[in-house]
Amino acid sequence: MKDENLNEGQKVDTDDLKFMRSAIEKSYRQVKPATRLAIMWGLICMIIYIGIHFLRKFQLREWIAPLHLSLLAFGLCCTFATMFIITKRQKKDGFAPQLVKQVAWIFGVIMFPIIFWGRMGVFDKIFCGAGFMYAMALGMHLGILATLHSKIWLLGGILIFVGMLLAFFIRDYSFIILGLATGLGCTIPAIIVGRNYRKQEESHE
Repeated sequence: MKDENLNEGQKVDTDDLKFMRSAIEKSYRQVKPATRLAIMWGLICMIIYIGIHFLRKFQLREWIAPLHLSLLAFGLCCTFATMFIITKRQKKDGFAPQLVKQVAWIFGVIMFPIIFWGRMGVFDKIFCGAGFMYAMALGMHLGILATLHSKIWLLGGILIFVGMLLAFFIRDYSFIILGLATGLGCTIPAIIVGRNYRKQEESHE
């Protein structure tokens, strides 16, 4: 009798462990990284920085603000739309996208004040102006994302800060360097993280 009760208890414990494991795996797998957004922002940053370099070179400074603001507005609209779709889909699946919310809030807390202060001219006396602060904020964001999701994002943060250091010493090409650093710093980790996620999904099928 005791053996039967023991076997039943072990069976219940095993079932509970299987359920907990499947729930954890499901939750982890459903935190799908928004790699397309990271790639999009990397390309936007690259176009803005490199565009500023050539607009300054050919004395077309009046086009810098339209280039910057139009691409920034496009990126923010795509980001909000993507976050809305992801949140709606994951809530429908019964999964609370806490990581998505955390990343979005961190990005907003870091970037929005810098964008506002940059438009107010607060950083005009700093090297490269607001562009230097944008790169720093983006590097910090990737570093924080590395602690919340995947350490691979730290590679992007390091690349951006190395680019900032090079841009400070090679000032004639500072905006090109910052453009390449921010662009590659976002796109390379995003591609690696996305590929790792697809491999993980295939292994669980």
